[in-house]
Amino acid sequence: MAASYGKQQPQAPLNNAYYGPAIPPPPAAAYYGSAAPSAPRRSSSPRCLFCFLFKAIAIAVIALGAVSLVLWLIFRPSAVKAYADAATLSRFDLDAARRGMLHYNFTVGMLVRNPNRFGINYKRPYAQAFFDGKAIADDAVQPFYLDRKSDIRFTLSFNGTTALSDNNVEEYRKETRQGSYKVKVREHADLAYKVRGLKVKDNNSKITCKLVLSLPSGNVTTSTTPTIVYRLVTSCDVDF
Repeated sequence: MAASYGKQQPQAPLNNAYYGPAIPPPPAAAYYGSAAPSAPRRSSSPRCLFCFLFKAIAIAVIALGAVSLVLWLIFRPSAVKAYADAATLSRFDLDAARRGMLHYNFTVGMLVRNPNRFGINYKRPYAQAFFDGKAIADDAVQPFYLDRKSDIRFTLSFNGTTALSDNNVEEYRKETRQGSYKVKVREHADLAYKVRGLKVKDNNSKITCKLVLSLPSGNVTTSTTPTIVYRLVTSCDVDF
């Protein structure tokens, strides 16, 4: 009885291949279950179009800035050189009948040199003359073009009358006794120039020349005094 209990019964032979227990079928999806997620669709909304245009504009601006910087480093502008190399003085006297009325007639020859490798266009130029800090005269100047590595000459002419203050009259009499007049001439213009077809700069320019016009032998100038010709080599200040 004990022997038969410990002895195992032989199993029936297997005729077919056995690959383990059967895999149960997947549970059926619930009737109200969610569908399988689909692949995200590519959006074509105006927002994407705006992002694309923004990137394109940003790239264009950066490229243009880089090109401008390179051209600026290559063609970096230098200030023009200006000189007053001649002057004539025909009249510079006070009216005997009208107190403080100054009569003037003089010219100033200017030489402007462009040291840059590009041309400069002087637009809307005009000139002013000052005595003792007071603007006494002005002169319209024809627009001109200053080619690269070149210079140009032009003449400023001042002729007319102006009223001086009491302080100006005192300064005039003082300089008359000294035998020379201190006159300041200033030429203004709007500058524009291009580098390889690219407009680089458009700004205001100012050339200031301080002149000392001496009188022969301390004589005062009158309407009958002969014209005095001055040969000058006066360097002018340039605000470029």
